[in-house]
Amino acid sequence: MVLKAIESALRQQYDCMEIVLVDDGSEDNTLSDVGTLFPGVKQVRLEGEGPGAARNAGVSASSGDILMFLDSDDIWLDNHVEQLTNVLKRGFQVSYGVTLTHDEISGGNFLIPEKGSGLEGDCFSALLSWCFTVPSSLAVSRNAFIDIGGFDVVPFGEDWSFLLKLSSRYAFGFAGREPITVRRLHHGSLCFLSDRKNLLAIINQVLKVLENEPRATVSHRDHFHMLHEWTAANMHQWSTVQDWYQAMQQEKIV
Repeated sequence: MVLKAIESALRQQYDCMEIVLVDDGSEDNTLSDVGTLFPGVKQVRLEGEGPGAARNAGVSASSGDILMFLDSDDIWLDNHVEQLTNVLKRGFQVSYGVTLTHDEISGGNFLIPEKGSGLEGDCFSALLSWCFTVPSSLAVSRNAFIDIGGFDVVPFGEDWSFLLKLSSRYAFGFAGREPITVRRLHHGSLCFLSDRKNLLAIINQVLKVLENEPRATVSHRDHFHMLHEWTAANMHQWSTVQDWYQAMQQEKIV
């Protein structure tokens, strides 16, 4: 999967693009295989510190003014970088696009955002309802990344908390309804609930952000306390984060 991800980045038609691979404690031949096949890829080694720390390390090792992320089990479609940079050229510090997810657990495909319909502008309130994009479909200026302190170094919920902090200060630009990223939802994915209590960790991480966020209100925090109680009572029913989201839709929580 890592090799396919790198190949998808190398297919992008964009000048002066730098690729940094962060190996966060793999125990196979990933680093040597990448070094042999893609000698131009810069490598950073960590020892299992998690996705937030890995992305922060990749940013520290990079030199560009525009940052994009690519998880090992995702691929960028051929227009990915062009679409996101075109949005940034319109004056945004943050841009995102549509992700096509292949659901290998429940079967079928789905889009993030749902139906490929994304918001543009102030997205803080919308992100309090649901995390409607993924890091692999995101571009952010280095200045904005540094301004909010990067990703939180936590086991779960680092993507949602990162987006909330970004949206509290910056407007988001949307790259259009056509997918720019393909994502796999599989049994090795963090979105597969090998431990359903991870959902509670995600909610707790969001609450920590809201405690220090000036734009957050008491009602926002009350909503996530309610969500914590509801999730704890029902999480035995779900196998993936997508199952959780669909259950929230049925209950009109989102």
